[in-house]
Amino acid sequence: MIFLSFLGLIPRVLLGFCIIQTLWDTFEKKHLLIKLFLAGVIGFGVSSLLSFLWIWLGLSMFIYAILESIFALLFAIWVVYKNRNQIFSAQWSFSIDRSNTIWLILLIAGALLYIFGLITTYLEYPHGRMDAWTNWNVAARIIYLGGSDWQNTFQRQLDHADYPLFMSMSNTLTWTMMGKDSTWGPAMYHFFISLFTAGLLFALVNASRNFKQASLAVILFMAQPFTAGNSLSQLADFPLSYMILAMGGLTLLYFQIKEKRIAVLIGFLAGLAAWTKNEGVVVAVICTAGWGLIALLNDRPAFKNYLFGLALPLIVVILFKVFLAPPSDLFSTPGKESLFEKITDIGRYITIFKIGGSSLWNLGGGAISVTGILLAYMLVVGKAQENIPGLWIIGSMVIIQLLVYFAIYIITPHDLIWHLETSVGRLYSHVFPLALLWLFNWTASPQELYLSMKEK
Repeated sequence: MIFLSFLGLIPRVLLGFCIIQTLWDTFEKKHLLIKLFLAGVIGFGVSSLLSFLWIWLGLSMFIYAILESIFALLFAIWVVYKNRNQIFSAQWSFSIDRSNTIWLILLIAGALLYIFGLITTYLEYPHGRMDAWTNWNVAARIIYLGGSDWQNTFQRQLDHADYPLFMSMSNTLTWTMMGKDSTWGPAMYHFFISLFTAGLLFALVNASRNFKQASLAVILFMAQPFTAGNSLSQLADFPLSYMILAMGGLTLLYFQIKEKRIAVLIGFLAGLAAWTKNEGVVVAVICTAGWGLIALLNDRPAFKNYLFGLALPLIVVILFKVFLAPPSDLFSTPGKESLFEKITDIGRYITIFKIGGSSLWNLGGGAISVTGILLAYMLVVGKAQENIPGLWIIGSMVIIQLLVYFAIYIITPHDLIWHLETSVGRLYSHVFPLALLWLFNWTASPQELYLSMKEK
């Protein structure tokens, strides 16, 4: 089952890479690494959207799985043939500067420990944590076992039946290819997502800075116990953080290389965030507003590409919400207070900042504050000598997204303290990888520190 669950994901990753390569046909090594780790979310996203539309039309999921796999293989053959001259003429040798050897060793050791953490989390929670087996995985299981009655997934009472189906469709397709609803299907999916997220963080920092800084960023990311824990808990929060990192990272890359076709991928990721969970709608709105600002200040053709990429997932989300999903409990559940009373209640703001601030400082629940360490690191190391174009937009995305999240807490119909204590930590995890991308682009690298100390 382990091998089958692994094999069931490969066509989608291949599909994602081919789509990216077709849109963005550079063979620069640093950019190829970004494409490789971006392939997971693009491939899983396209597959999830199309398979959902397929079964909504009353067609067989098994037939879709066969057709998608054949198409991915043929697409890959076409991409190789189309780019054969560049492939054969490219210099594929891989070498590590001797000064990077220690960082490579640390990187490999960190990756092995990270993988060990993912495996142990799965062994402890093979069905994932509570939200996984009451929502995400149970929706996939109803769709997989329900056949033509798959829409019964919207009748479940325990949890959010209105949540989108990005993960559920992905796991349904894996089980269809395996022929069994094994726990290894969702576990392998989240295992892929966790590795792709770590790899993408490394690739993005490496593209804008250097190997040492990228290694430091991803080692810190993988070293957090809550990183592996959140991933193999099989919740939608980790895939959403992967998308947010990809959106922010590609936007940063756009400012550096001005490749307009990247905007298609960014728009698609924004729409895909809304297809992942309801909080992703906030992400999509913020990203779209940011790219609207880019259009006004800089590049309207790129914004058109962004909207082109946004179209498919946005249409699917609208169709899903209008014709299938029940109303969200955020708006359908009446609260004791009116909206005006909530907005003007100073006590709610104090509660939000008190619990939210405490959770931020104790991010991950470790013995030592990760937030405190990062703040101290920024103060000690200081700003990098090189200014990275567009870095401001990443920091803005993190801050604005958290502010919108906190605004939602103001109007929540649920008990405020319960709502904060059960969700605010996961909301911080949404922007954690993107915040690290900003931090390690803003701060000086180990190489810069060494040179400055040598000069003194």
